[in-house]
Amino acid sequence: MAQHGGVGVGVGVGVGASTEALAAELAKAVDLIMHPLTPQQARLEAYMACERFKEESPMCAQVGLFLAGSPQSNQQARHFGLQLIEYTIKFRWNCITHEEKVYIKDNAIKMLNAGVGPAEDRSLLPTKDALSRIIVEMIKREWPQQWSDLLPELSQACTKGEAQTELVLLVFLRLVEDVALLQTIESNQRRKDMYQALNNNMNDIFEFFLRLVEQHVTAFRETTRLGSFHKANAHSRVVEMVLLTLSGFVEWVSIQHIMSSNGKLIHFLCILLNDKAFQCNAAECLAQIANRKGQAKERKPLLQLFNEEPLRYIYQASQTPADPTSAPAVEQQHNFLKKLLQVLTGMGQQLVALWGKDDATQRPGHLEILLECLLLLVQHPSLTVAHGAALIWQLLLKHEPSSKDFATLNYIPKLIHTIAPRIVKLPYPPATGGSPAPLSTEAYIRLEYDSEEEFALYFFRCRTDFLEIFRLATLVQPLVTYGYCEHWLQQRLRNAAAEAAAELKTGRISCSVHDPVYLEWDALVSVLDGVLSRILLVAERPSVPAGLRLLEECLELETSNPLTYSILLSCISALFVFLSMSSCQITPSNCVAMSGVSLLPRVLDKIFRALVLKPPNELEKVQAKSAKNLRRHAASLLVKLAHKYPLLLLPVFDQISGHVELLLKEPGQHQLCRLMRTTLQEALILISNHFGDFERQTLFVEHIIQAKRNEWHTFGEALKSPIDFMRFVGLDKPPIFAVEGDVALANRSRLLDALHVVLGVVKRCTWPDDPDRAQRGGFVIGCTELGNPICRNPATKHVVPLLSHVLGLMRVLNELFAPEALAALSEGYRGIHGMLEHEKKLLMGICALPADPLDTTIRSEPSAFEKMQTFMMMITEGCYHLMGSAGPSLGRDLYQLMGLSDALVTNVFARLDVVPDYRLRPIIRVFFKPFVYSCPPAFYDGVLVPLFAHLAPLMCERLSRRWLYIASLYESGQLNGEVNDTQEVLEDQLNRTLTREYLDVLKIALVGGQIGADHVAGGANANANANSSAVAMENEEHSMDSVPQSRASQSALLSDIVSDLGGKLLRNGLIGNYVLMTLLKAIAWNDGMCSMKAVNIAAPVMRFLAAEQLMDENKAVTAFTAVLQGMQVHGQHEANQSGLITLGVQFYELLRPQFPILSDLLQHIPSVNAADIQKFDEKVAVAPVKGNKVDRAKKDLFKKLTAQLVGRSVNQLFRHEVQIANLPPMQSHKAKAGSVGMSDIMDSNQNASLARLFGPEK
Repeated sequence: MAQHGGVGVGVGVGVGASTEALAAELAKAVDLIMHPLTPQQARLEAYMACERFKEESPMCAQVGLFLAGSPQSNQQARHFGLQLIEYTIKFRWNCITHEEKVYIKDNAIKMLNAGVGPAEDRSLLPTKDALSRIIVEMIKREWPQQWSDLLPELSQACTKGEAQTELVLLVFLRLVEDVALLQTIESNQRRKDMYQALNNNMNDIFEFFLRLVEQHVTAFRETTRLGSFHKANAHSRVVEMVLLTLSGFVEWVSIQHIMSSNGKLIHFLCILLNDKAFQCNAAECLAQIANRKGQAKERKPLLQLFNEEPLRYIYQASQTPADPTSAPAVEQQHNFLKKLLQVLTGMGQQLVALWGKDDATQRPGHLEILLECLLLLVQHPSLTVAHGAALIWQLLLKHEPSSKDFATLNYIPKLIHTIAPRIVKLPYPPATGGSPAPLSTEAYIRLEYDSEEEFALYFFRCRTDFLEIFRLATLVQPLVTYGYCEHWLQQRLRNAAAEAAAELKTGRISCSVHDPVYLEWDALVSVLDGVLSRILLVAERPSVPAGLRLLEECLELETSNPLTYSILLSCISALFVFLSMSSCQITPSNCVAMSGVSLLPRVLDKIFRALVLKPPNELEKVQAKSAKNLRRHAASLLVKLAHKYPLLLLPVFDQISGHVELLLKEPGQHQLCRLMRTTLQEALILISNHFGDFERQTLFVEHIIQAKRNEWHTFGEALKSPIDFMRFVGLDKPPIFAVEGDVALANRSRLLDALHVVLGVVKRCTWPDDPDRAQRGGFVIGCTELGNPICRNPATKHVVPLLSHVLGLMRVLNELFAPEALAALSEGYRGIHGMLEHEKKLLMGICALPADPLDTTIRSEPSAFEKMQTFMMMITEGCYHLMGSAGPSLGRDLYQLMGLSDALVTNVFARLDVVPDYRLRPIIRVFFKPFVYSCPPAFYDGVLVPLFAHLAPLMCERLSRRWLYIASLYESGQLNGEVNDTQEVLEDQLNRTLTREYLDVLKIALVGGQIGADHVAGGANANANANSSAVAMENEEHSMDSVPQSRASQSALLSDIVSDLGGKLLRNGLIGNYVLMTLLKAIAWNDGMCSMKAVNIAAPVMRFLAAEQLMDENKAVTAFTAVLQGMQVHGQHEANQSGLITLGVQFYELLRPQFPILSDLLQHIPSVNAADIQKFDEKVAVAPVKGNKVDRAKKDLFKKLTAQLVGRSVNQLFRHEVQIANLPPMQSHKAKAGSVGMSDIMDSNQNASLARLFGPEK
């Protein structure tokens, strides 16, 4: 340690110091750095001294060679010496003399010939790798033009033994990585030279590799047989190295090299799959071959893998068992199977890509061997292996020729018998209770997954894919899959009858979702639903009477266990399709259809009895929760049936309505919560949509809403001010658990109930899809300018009078964030308006664990604070969803209301200055986006223009302020890659998401566009959180955060045009300026997706403004500056750069003729070439833009002009620039016909002694 001070001084000595002395000092410094007990400061100083020497000393290479070649140097010092040589070659090669280059080259080859150490010594790998890199760095600068004897020198090294052969192979591997795989060579010309040289010699290179494999595998087996394990390890290492190097070549070389000598390479690899020593490397190499991309003619030869011999080898390798007593052997075999699955996946993809494409590519003759192999792999105890094989089955079943092949059809029954048990949920093996049996599924789960959460997510994915096999198999062999389900369900029903009798006798029932009986039911229902969801898509359907009998058996099973009852409802839901099929065949003499009709009342009875089922012991919490889950399920099922089969339920509407009325009259007695009552009413509305009679439907809606109409009027006082509202719901009092007669609790319940009834009506009530039925039913009240019928919603006249109250509620919810309202909160409710935990996780993209909706696990009871928080979330989301659905649902009747825009501004957009980002998000996305999308053109001026006039300035100012704040956080270091759970990170993510969603609204308004799936259906489920289980069980809707982000393509950027609404907004001076400002700022805000969205909207906007003569010099300068700033922030990302360059050229072409000042902007770019600017100007002037296309030459010039602006990725910031000088052009190389692979195709200079390199060894 005490030597440290001397090291720093010694290393800094000038040129006069001897090589040996400098090497000794550096060796000490390296030891100091690597010693674990060195103090931090001493290590840092030693490190800095070494770095200084590397960068400043002219003796870098000499000292490096001395360290690397000295027998006294330890491995670390040798490695550092090799690094010094590599540094010299990479950064000083163009500066040093020819003699120094020759000196370095000769010494490097000398080291290669001497070898670093035995091939089998893996501890020397870093040193071997460093030496190979030195030779590769020289090759990159000199070969082939100026290093004609490279190949003989490598050839000579190979004759010295296994250690040298390993080094030569490392040189090939690193070279091919830099030249072909990673393409990391800075000079494109040099990369092409070497690529060509490699290709010229490829036949011989492959021959060399194959000979090495054959020679060293034989030697390995022989030395192993003789017990000479030391030598055997050396041969083994060479084979491993050849296979690794081959993996770098087979991905990109011409297929003729891979298939040369009648497919000898593939033959060798298949044999090695069954050799434990080499199987993993062989599988990896074979996977690269099997997964090759390219044209069909390049891929056709790969069908050789489907010959009998390769398939037999693959099959045999997949079935070789591991030694269960050896954990490393089990793990190695498992890793090998995962690699083998990559081979099989590639083979499957090649097969489906080529089979049936032309007459020449027909069915492989030995497909059965592959199918048998895949079937056995699906049976493997490891889920990962089984899942990998299942994905290949999916490939084959999705491909028409392979799915209809007789062999596949024969395997489908075996496949579904194998897959079905794997759909049963598996628990994560507990840490206690000893280690699981070797080679069991539990053992593999413990091997691969570190936590229950990780395993649960993976199993969910597996299960989804296993179920997909049932769906796909149903499309091919529906009777087989249905027959399997039928048998399984009948057996389960028989067992369930016995279980129900036992429960009745003992009085004990199990409501646990971990019960094996429940887990089997759960798997059965999933399979049944998957199979029957495809039944209507096939011609060969199961018999309807058999399906109805099965439905009847489900109806006949009586149980008091809520969990079993819920499963029965799921079975009934799946089997309901048979009622639908039978109803299509109704005639007086058709007894099947008549039996279907008679079953319908029994199905409904089963559902309604579930709504009032009381468990044997209502006081037990688990049973009570299970019964509550059952009621939710039954209500959701009724909605699902009303949605899917409304015409089937229409004849019995009065009976259903009567049942619901009875339940709603005494909700307390039947323990029906508010949410379930609303759900039942939604089911009735869905059926009533098919009355085909406007008057009857509007009377029915009035019947549902009338009770709530008076409620809304009584809320008037509470909605006058935020303080009144807080008093009404109890936010001004301390949080307490509900007590009998608590007025605030009753108020909250009434308010939610009233809101959800109106939301349900708005969301579900609609006019008939068929224009003729709409006309006959009295729904049509006129025609649009284009002649399309205008329909009226039966709910309009009942909902519109209540909208003023809903808007008042929305105003109050915004005003709750005002300082005076926050001050009035009781102490216990401080922070009540914060984001919920699940909202934060959703925002941060944290995956929620898949939960069973019927889970009865009693978690901690929510506190009074949490209950209030949930109420506030539900009331807020309910309002946004109601108003968001009102546009698509009520249509013109909504937009033509007098003073609508003023009402929305003063209520929905009230106090946006105090509303936080997470509350502004749903206002923009859940309300405003569908509202804008659904507005008829006749109301653009009266409704949307005033709304944008209010919102555009607000959003522009707010987003600009937020982005400045976030930028300041980054600059101060409060936001960096290491922090991921602070408030600042949340704010950053929230700001990005809000910006993207506002840009989506601008896109819809300015150029048109699609709207998210959650709005197409008429608004997302407002009660996503509270009713998550019901949604998971039967609903088909999406959560508030499920809108997919679509990325506009380059063609859209060029072809989009501003819409009618966009034109009105942009011609409005105020709106146009703020919208343009927002788009231009967003181009350079620090979010790649925001920038891309803004670029795609800015292009058509700018074309419109230029065409309408709405541009001035200030706007032109701002717009072009924004593009240049965007290049500075996002230019290092290829996807962003492409759009920005196209946009920049478009802006310049549009604006430069009118505003010459843009040329001055380009001159402010650092180190810009004035001649290039002039050339760019000339190109823009000479070739005016045709249509919206951008000339490639202009784009290249603009890219060159802005190259100095482009920011660099963090990993590029402090890199030394590597300069590789181009060499004289290579002689063009044309192969003579018929002489591929012969010596006469080689350039005589560069390959003079190629024969020696690849000649017989030793």
